[in-house]
Amino acid sequence: MTDAGPVERAQSTVTLWLDPVCPFSWNTARWLKAAAEMAGLAIDWQLMNLAILNEGRELAPPQQARMNDSQRVGRLMAALRDELGQGAMATAYFAFGDEYFDRSRALDDEIVEHVLRAVGARRTTAAAIYDTSLDAVVSRCHQASQEALGETGGSPLITVDGHTAFGPVLTAVPVADRTLAVFEAVKSLLLTPQFSELHRPRVHA
Repeated sequence: MTDAGPVERAQSTVTLWLDPVCPFSWNTARWLKAAAEMAGLAIDWQLMNLAILNEGRELAPPQQARMNDSQRVGRLMAALRDELGQGAMATAYFAFGDEYFDRSRALDDEIVEHVLRAVGARRTTAAAIYDTSLDAVVSRCHQASQEALGETGGSPLITVDGHTAFGPVLTAVPVADRTLAVFEAVKSLLLTPQFSELHRPRVHA
């Protein structure tokens, strides 16, 4: 034995890449936010885009409608990042998700105005969702997500200490006493060089 104190583990760096209109990403984001608060982690919230990922594909009308929302909300997030910096994305995303997912509201100017108020935007307006000049920024963000993964992948993607994977795909937010356990499991798999893939049928909570 020695009189040395406990060795502190290095804190992980974590990035979550997501499309704001992806329902599974909404579950993952809420889980990761709770895990970060418990563990004292800082999450880097980054934008990817399902509209770009699905460009040129024949989609059923409900899916195509969501891709239209993906395109418009991506522009909004890009505009807010330009005005307020990357740190504004988390606030904007959760303000949007509360309305879009939890209240099942359609994307409209009222939701956009709600997001703008939440982040304290001064320059960005609701017209941002129609501003095609922002598409190049969204495309660069999406490309960065794909480069982090190393191949084509959907939303969400998670990066822990430089290692990226698709998922975790959650059908609901895990119960509180499983929050950190899920994070540690995901982290352990990502940091295992031989790990490639884990999949099971989706079940509803």
